[in-house]
Amino acid sequence: MTSSEILQIRDLNFAYRDDPVLRNISLGLGPSEFIGIIGPNGAGKSTLIKHMAGVLATGENRIYLEGTSLWSIPRRKLARTIAYLPQEVELVFSFSVEDVLRMGRYPYSQGIGIFTKEDQEILDNVSRMLEIGSFRGRSFADLSGGEKQRILIASALAQEPKLVLLDEPTSALDLHHQLAIYRILQKLQMNNGLTVVVVTHDINLAAQFCTRMILMDKGEIIGDGPPDKVLQFQILQDVFGVKVYIDINPMTKSLYILPYG
Repeated sequence: MTSSEILQIRDLNFAYRDDPVLRNISLGLGPSEFIGIIGPNGAGKSTLIKHMAGVLATGENRIYLEGTSLWSIPRRKLARTIAYLPQEVELVFSFSVEDVLRMGRYPYSQGIGIFTKEDQEILDNVSRMLEIGSFRGRSFADLSGGEKQRILIASALAQEPKLVLLDEPTSALDLHHQLAIYRILQKLQMNNGLTVVVVTHDINLAAQFCTRMILMDKGEIIGDGPPDKVLQFQILQDVFGVKVYIDINPMTKSLYILPYG
């Protein structure tokens, strides 16, 4: 681990009651990385990303953000560096789409109800990127699952974070918007230095866009590196319990994996 890393995790263990979920996790996240976390159900993927976001804690200083213990950083200040979107978001009150978008600017707010021209420009920009302008005037509750997901991703990007953590961000989206989201994240990673971490079951989409993949199983990191180093026949077959066919996609030049048998 180096001083240039944004986030460091050192010997992290975690259990729900007596059930171990994470075992001896150590890793660092560098600037401008696009990281896909993959693995079977119950591997510990969502639990790991919750720790990265500061949602879960072990009671020990095991996670550091730019050299500072994650749990010593005030939540509002933390939100200027890390944006986190869980698998499911339940909004109890009736919010408009614009309300939800503006939540992304809360870490920078100078007071309740104060919304600057710069805030508006940022929201307009993410709105264009995620193609959500046509329903910004609607109620959030009236949107489809895929539309809600795009609004929540836009709100996360409006935080202008250095690190964005997304748990299954495209599971509710159609093919067009799955690709659109990944392309936007890739552009921000390459041009703006954003570090992106995505928990996903879509290995092929991750292999196409991610510069680094982390394979987890039974709470441990089984593989960590470029897609072609992690997505190996025997490793995937052992972890997922199915035979796989691996080849190069002639259109994208990335690996693609087909289960069979």
